Amino acid sequence: TDGYYLYRNKISFKLRAADGSKLDTAKLGKVKLPRGKSKKDPTFGTLQVYTRSFDLDLPFQVSSGESIAAILDVTYQGCADKGICYPPATKSINLTIANGAITVGTTISSGLIEPTPAAADNISISTGDYWLAILGAFGIGLLLTFTPCVLPMIPILSSIIVGQSGKQVSKMRGGGLATIYVLGTVATYAIAGAFAGATGDQLQAYFQNPWAIGVFATVLVLLALSMFGFYELQMPSFIQSRLQTHSQTLRGGTFVGVFLLGTISALIVGACVSPLLISVLAVAIKIGDPVLGALIMSSMAMGMGVVLIGIGFGAGFLTPTAGVWMDRVKYFFGVMLLGVAIYLLGVLPVVPVLFLWAALFIVTSIYLGAIEPLQQGTNGWHRFAKGMGMLLLVWGIFALVGAFSGNRDILRPVSLSAVVSSQPGTASSARPGETTHVFERIGSLTELDAKLAQAKSEGKGLVLDYFATWCTDCVRMEKSTFVDPEVVRLLGKRFIALQVDVTDPNNADAKAVKKRY
Repeated sequence: TDGYYLYRNKISFKLRAADGSKLDTAKLGKVKLPRGKSKKDPTFGTLQVYTRSFDLDLPFQVSSGESIAAILDVTYQGCADKGICYPPATKSINLTIANGAITVGTTISSGLIEPTPAAADNISISTGDYWLAILGAFGIGLLLTFTPCVLPMIPILSSIIVGQSGKQVSKMRGGGLATIYVLGTVATYAIAGAFAGATGDQLQAYFQNPWAIGVFATVLVLLALSMFGFYELQMPSFIQSRLQTHSQTLRGGTFVGVFLLGTISALIVGACVSPLLISVLAVAIKIGDPVLGALIMSSMAMGMGVVLIGIGFGAGFLTPTAGVWMDRVKYFFGVMLLGVAIYLLGVLPVVPVLFLWAALFIVTSIYLGAIEPLQQGTNGWHRFAKGMGMLLLVWGIFALVGAFSGNRDILRPVSLSAVVSSQPGTASSARPGETTHVFERIGSLTELDAKLAQAKSEGKGLVLDYFATWCTDCVRMEKSTFVDPEVVRLLGKRFIALQVDVTDPNNADAKAVKKRY
C-alpha cells in the first residue's frame, strides 16, 4: 500500500515438514531477492526497501518422488513512512510436493501472500551458487599447484605418465596421458567429496555444539601452523612406501595404468596439501549435498592438474620456476585458515573474538612490513605489501579497541559516532540491546511479578521498557535517552527499571509479558 514499505534484509524463507519432523527429502535453495530502493534510516543507516509488490523464484531441491507435506514460512517486516514500524511477521503456507509438481494450499495465517497453484516447471533451480563454489574450488586447486610440495613433483609425475618404454611420445599422446592421469585424481577426490556431502547432515548435527566447534577450530589452527612450516603434515611413511611400491607395478604408458596411478597419487600428493583439502571437504559437509561435494572436489583436482596437462601437451615452458614465492602461497593459506578458525569461534559468546582478530591482523601486518621503512629502489610489490600491512595494522588496532569495549563485529569493531560527552544531558553510545546502564532484563511474567512485589515493598515505582532490535525508537532511546546522566540518576533513585526483549514475536514468555499490558 502507498506509504508503506518492507525491509529487504528482513525477508526470509524457510521450508519445514508439516508434521514437525526433519525434512530430508526436500529443501529450499538460496533465494535471490531483487534490488530494492535505497532508503536512509536515521537509526539503521542506508537500507534497501520495497515500496511495491514484486515476484521472485523459490528454488526447490527435491530428492524423492513420494508425496511430501511441507510448510513454507515467509518472514518479513514492514514500516510506514510516517515513522511507525511493525514487528516482524511470519506467514505460513501449506505445500504439497509430489511427482515433480508443487501445489500451494491454504495460507495458515492471512497476510500478503495469496495461495495460487504452481507447476514444477515454474520453479527455477538456482545454479549460480553451484558455479561459484565450483570455480572457487578450481582456483584453490590452481594455487595449490604452486606450493612447494606439489610443484617439484610435476617433472617426476610427467616421467611416470610418459612411461619407461623409451619411445618418443607425441604431444597429443602425452597430453592424453596427462589428462587421464588427472582424471584419476579427480575420481579419488570426487568420491571423497560425495561421501562428505552425503553424510553432511549427520556429521553437521554433531558439530553444532561448543565442544565440536572448539575442536574443529583447533584442527584448523594446527593445519595453519603446518602451512607456516612449524612441522610437516604427511601420510605415514610406511603407507606412502606401500602405495609407491604398488604403483610401480602398473604400466605407466597405458591409459588404464596411468588412470590408476592418478587415483593412487591423489592420496600421496593430497597428504601434503591436506589443510586445504580438509577445508574444502568441510564445505561439502556444511552444504550436505553429495553432488555438489563431488563437483567442488573434482574441480579442485582439475585445478591442481591444469599445469600437468599443459606439460603433457608440450607446454613445459609455462611452468613457473620454483622459488621462495611458493612458500608465500602457503603462508597466505595459513593466514586464511586462522581466519576461518576465528570466524567459527565467533559464534561462542564466551570467546573474546575481537582480541583474536586483532592479534591475527596485527601480527600479519608486521610480517608484511607495515612498520619497516621502505628502502631506496623498492619495487612495486614490496610497496603493495606494505600498504596492505598498514591497512591490516590500523584495522587490528581498531579491533583491539573494540574488544576492550566488549564489541564482537570485526566489520564494525568501533563506532566512530559513539562519542561520549562529559556534558550532562548529551547522548552517549550504547549498542542495541545493551542494558548495562539502567535496566535489568527480565524474560517472564514470574520475574515481573517478583519485581512488582519488590517495588511495592520498597515504595518505588516500576518502569517496564519493551525493547526490540527492529524498533527504531527503541534503538534511538538506547543511544540517547537511557544513557543521559540525569535520566540514569532519576530512574535509579525512584524506580525499579526493567526491560523485556520482544525482538522475537514468537517467544512465548515475551508474548505473555506483552499481553499483560
